Amino acid sequence: METTTEVLQLRPYLFKIAYSMLGEIAEAEDMVQDVYEKWIAAENVREPKAYLARMVVNQSIKRLNELKTLRETYTGPWLPEPIITLEATDSPTIEYGLLFLLERLNPIERAVFILRESFNEDYNYIAELTGLTPDNCRQTLHRSYDKLDRKPNRAVDTLKHNALIEAFLVSVIQRDRTSLEQILRNDIELFSDGGGKRNAALKPLFGFEKVHKFFFGVMQLTENQGEEFEFKPAFVNGVPAALILRKADQTLDSIQYFECDDTVITRLLLVRNPDKLQLRAN
Repeated sequence: METTTEVLQLRPYLFKIAYSMLGEIAEAEDMVQDVYEKWIAAENVREPKAYLARMVVNQSIKRLNELKTLRETYTGPWLPEPIITLEATDSPTIEYGLLFLLERLNPIERAVFILRESFNEDYNYIAELTGLTPDNCRQTLHRSYDKLDRKPNRAVDTLKHNALIEAFLVSVIQRDRTSLEQILRNDIELFSDGGGKRNAALKPLFGFEKVHKFFFGVMQLTENQGEEFEFKPAFVNGVPAALILRKADQTLDSIQYFECDDTVITRLLLVRNPDKLQLRAN
């Protein structure tokens, strides 16, 4: 088939599906490129969008099954690769906190959830892409919400989000336990991904006591004494986050992502694996 402008304009859409399914940027980019190469050999395609999207969904489901064993043997918690920018993107990808939770779903549930939650596709179209019936898609989506224990389309209040991030960083730097107690929910969760290449908690931490001891312990390390590092505001998948940079060479040490409600931080996702820390242009 001819690769027309209309077909090429589908690339961001296809990438978002692949990335939301896999949680890995390079894997998603390679998959979209592979789909376009296969498109050239296709014939008599009436609906390019559905045709290409179906290929991405099918390949993503297959690839997720292949990645399952690798992620189960990963050193410490496996977190998706964040899309890090210094400014908010006009069309942000799926929210990073939600992308993290999607690991609870099987590949088919994940595909249905993404197509409905991220793109608001109708059930007939989702059925065409996944091979399910429209009724099965509805049931699958309902089951997915139960697994995620999350309400659909939860909006992020940027001003409140930024205020909580700033308050958290100040509290950690000043080792102010009292302030931190007001910022972190008592049942706060922390997941950190060092990939075996940088120090990180090898197991998830649950509860204020464990999380506050972790951060205060990190601040007491020799490498973190003085003014060796700095915080910088950034965005992860379009949502405010914090970069931690080494001052000496401006090396990106880690990214801190915060899930919040209106008044407190409920979950922290800390990525230190250098393979997942690529600052991208907007």
